[in-house]
Amino acid sequence: MNIVFFANGSFAIHSLDVLLKNYDHFTVKAVVTNEDKKTGRGQKKTETLVSKYSNSKSLNLIKVKNFNDNSLINNLKKINPDLFIVISYRILPEYIYKIPTLGSINIHTSLLPEYRGAAPIQRSIMDGKDYLGLTSFFLNENVDEGDIILSKKVPIDDKITYGEAFDFLSKLTPIFLIETINNINSSKKIKKQSNKNTNYAKKIKKSEYCISLDFNSKDIHNHIRGLTPPGCYINFNNKKVKVFNTYYNNKNLDIGHYSYEDNKLYVGCKNGSLIIEKLQFEGKKIISAQDFNNMNFTDNPMFK
Repeated sequence: MNIVFFANGSFAIHSLDVLLKNYDHFTVKAVVTNEDKKTGRGQKKTETLVSKYSNSKSLNLIKVKNFNDNSLINNLKKINPDLFIVISYRILPEYIYKIPTLGSINIHTSLLPEYRGAAPIQRSIMDGKDYLGLTSFFLNENVDEGDIILSKKVPIDDKITYGEAFDFLSKLTPIFLIETINNINSSKKIKKQSNKNTNYAKKIKKSEYCISLDFNSKDIHNHIRGLTPPGCYINFNNKKVKVFNTYYNNKNLDIGHYSYEDNKLYVGCKNGSLIIEKLQFEGKKIISAQDFNNMNFTDNPMFK
């Protein structure tokens, strides 16, 4: 099977690696990724992580700025691809995803039709779900609405962060991808995706990293772990303080007031208290709750 692999980020690298190791069954004819991007003060060009990995393996690498390029389209057609695989990439136009004989597939990190959109892992955790998911589907004209090939429910606990979940799912995806391809090869029946009980995992806004304590402590904890990394912050004494390793309980404290017990900081919320084990003042290193307590604030500042 001739495959073209479309990807940018680190999430896809384990999956690309497993395809290369299964060379008896699959041939990765090309890897498509974004063009190098200028970053930083010096505007130095930085390649995607998939680009770096592909170069290290001497793969046929195609860097794309936009898909409205006849030479790109012709190059992809000359490969005679059976399948395009899209993981951690951008939306493909129809004239691209219809090139392969078997179609183009995407791996999405939710149980579709739940959490269609840009931030399924974050939104699932922020909503307090006790599971995540993987879904493979054929691309069509609607984002994340194609026919489903395979889906997998992945149970999680109420402490896992976005970063941990991202790493966990990225390591599960290769096996899931191979099973997906096997299902395509064996012509297993695909499932028409329902439009019932859907929700949209919209892109995370910058404002969502600022925490309000005027909510249930459990909801605040879920919000924080769903956005870690990079982490959320609370205002304390007119300064931004990021909070990590949080949990929740029913301890009653006035909103914004705090106490220190058993090496943990308890901060009052609208309902219950947010437990914080690590904090980081803006521009400073991460400190423990005990370090925070030892700072001995004299004016009894509050979290807001």
